[in-house]
Amino acid sequence: DQIRAFFTDLGCNDILQLRLPVWQDSGRLRGFGHVVFASQETRTRALSSEVNGKELGGRYITVKEANAPRAGTTIGAALGGRPVREQPQGCKTVFVRNLPYTATEEEILESFRVCGKILDGGVRIARNHSTGQSKGFCYVEYKNEEGALASVQKAAKPFGLQVQGRPVFVDYDEGTMKNSFRGGDGKLWAKEHGDGDGKLWA
Repeated sequence: DQIRAFFTDLGCNDILQLRLPVWQDSGRLRGFGHVVFASQETRTRALSSEVNGKELGGRYITVKEANAPRAGTTIGAALGGRPVREQPQGCKTVFVRNLPYTATEEEILESFRVCGKILDGGVRIARNHSTGQSKGFCYVEYKNEEGALASVQKAAKPFGLQVQGRPVFVDYDEGTMKNSFRGGDGKLWAKEHGDGDGKLWA
């Protein structure tokens, strides 16, 4: 909110997206971020001396052009879309990365259910075994192939699928679920791709 207010107070008030990376272990800001504006005019103003070099929180802020997004990356998808690869036969599960570390199963479910029906317990966040901290990615399993297809297609559009306001990268999952994944209750989840009900181990 402080950073958004900084740009707004200086006349850059049409922010579409504000991304502030944090360190996974501490949750503290890493000292840089990306701001996407709705207009070229505002972008030009942000790069000018009217904004660049101004003070924020006791520090002088440097504003510069972002590097061109690479094809297939999350930021590339957010800014201009990306191509969608062919769906593997029978694939109902998608891999999701670039999740906020604070995202919950419920928040992910809310974002992805617009694409189709999700299995009960079908949202599984990868977590650190020792701390329970999210690793920033998860799997989402739909009841049918159409749901997986819709989520990959929607995420490929500019700002198509977001969790906590952050665009996420979505791709088809073709492998076996890793034993490092735990549900919100801390139990270990293991499942062969495409079989019946999942099993939980303490």
